[in-house]
Amino acid sequence: MNYRRWQAWAWRLAILSLLWWAISSGDPASWAWGVPAILAAAVLMPVFNWHLRPLAVLLFVPHALWLALRGGLEVAWLACRPSLRLNTRVIEHRWHYLPEGPAQLFMASLINLIPGTLALRLASGALQVHVLNLHNGTAASLVRLERRIAALFGVTHRKET
Repeated sequence: MNYRRWQAWAWRLAILSLLWWAISSGDPASWAWGVPAILAAAVLMPVFNWHLRPLAVLLFVPHALWLALRGGLEVAWLACRPSLRLNTRVIEHRWHYLPEGPAQLFMASLINLIPGTLALRLASGALQVHVLNLHNGTAASLVRLERRIAALFGVTHRKET
């Protein structure tokens, strides 16, 4: 195995270990399950050549955390107010910026982490998204998220439709 492959494996293991540590709240006993899970994930997960822009990553992380926090608060608010009528819908988000491949997969995965949304079907032309409470700004929010992910991946042009 060449140096680049070892480096890729080291990064993959480091990132998965960091995620496990965060999920397990640093509990040392969790590593009995964590080490086999990390190794299995490292072996089974697909390998992509993701060329992320480091500055864009630094700018994106706070935004992703804000989305998760805001989505969690919205879902908690809806759960505490069962009398509210939800506007649950499946919508289609047409791709504006992201080419087919890792960037689209990343956006679909990120949407799944935001409470109240679920990516249902990933296709080259569009992404089907289940939205717990659709409102006027939902479509625009998805386009803004796609634009931020495009910046993360270094995509500079609007996609031809």
